[in-house]
Amino acid sequence: METIKKFIERNKDTYTRHEQVSKQIIDKYSQLFKNQFPKEILWIWENMGFGVYENGYLQIVNPEEYDFAFEYIDKRLEPTIIWGITALGDLLLWEGNDNWTIAPDEGNRGAFLNIRNFKKSMMGHKITTYLNILVNDNADLVKNYKAQPYLDIKGKLSALKYGECYGYFPALALGGSASAKNLKVTDVKSYIDIIGQAVGKFD
Repeated sequence: METIKKFIERNKDTYTRHEQVSKQIIDKYSQLFKNQFPKEILWIWENMGFGVYENGYLQIVNPEEYDFAFEYIDKRLEPTIIWGITALGDLLLWEGNDNWTIAPDEGNRGAFLNIRNFKKSMMGHKITTYLNILVNDNADLVKNYKAQPYLDIKGKLSALKYGECYGYFPALALGGSASAKNLKVTDVKSYIDIIGQAVGKFD
C-alpha cells in the first residue's frame, strides 16, 4: 500500500472532493470485477471521493457518468470502465478479464486512452503504474501521458473544476491545430462527444 500512502500525502491538502461515493457504487464495481478492481482506487472512492487530484491533472470520476463514451470505444475485454480523466481529457480505463482472446490472464489491467491521437496503451496490473502520476515530474508526464500540452499551459488558464478539461478548439479530429493557444477550458463530456461524433471510434 506504499503507493496509496504517497498518493494520500501528495493530495490530502490539495484535492477537491466533488462527491462522496456511495457504498452501493463501491460494492457494484468490486463485484463487477470479481474483486479484481484495484483496492487502492476503492479506498480513494470510500475515503476521499470522486474529485480533482494531483494539482488538477487527474480527476477520479464516477464510471457511470462516462458509460456514454463506449459508443466510441470498443470494449475488447468485459467489463471495461472509465475511472479517471486527465486534464487534457484523456481517459483512464480498467479492463476486466471476460472475453479474453490471447491468454487466460489477459485483462484485469489499467489502460490509458489518448483522445488526441486515439492511441491506447496498456498500463499493466500494478497500481504503481497508473496511480503514481508524478505531476511534479515533467519527464513522467511527457513520457507516459503525452502531457506536454498541459505543461505548456499550466497556470495560464483557469484551474479545472470537476468535469472540465483543457480541450483543443477546433478539436484536432476536426482539423484543429495542436497549438497551446487553441486550448480552452471545456466540459469534458461534451468534448468527448464532439470528438467521437467526428471520428466514430477512438480505438
